[in-house]
Amino acid sequence: MIIVDIEVPSIERKYQFSVEEQVSVDNLIAELVEIICQKEQCTLKGDLSEMCLCAGEQGRILNRGDSLARQGVANADWLLLV
Repeated sequence: MIIVDIEVPSIERKYQFSVEEQVSVDNLIAELVEIICQKEQCTLKGDLSEMCLCAGEQGRILNRGDSLARQGVANADWLLLV
C-alpha cells in the first residue's frame, strides 16, 4: 500500500488515498470514481473508459493496463484523475 494525493480538476477537489500499488490503473480509476462519487454525492462527467490517471510530477498519462508500481508511482506522489 502507498499513500497518494489525487486531484480531480473537474470537481475542484483533492484527496489523499491509500492504494494498492499492484492493482491495474484501469481498476484503480473505477474504484476512485466510485469512492469520490459516493463521498461527494455526485457523478463525474464523461465516460469511465475515457478517464485517465496522470502522474502530475512526471507529467505523463499512466498506462491503464499496468500497475502503479510498474510505472514508478511511489508513496506521496501526486496524481490527476481526468
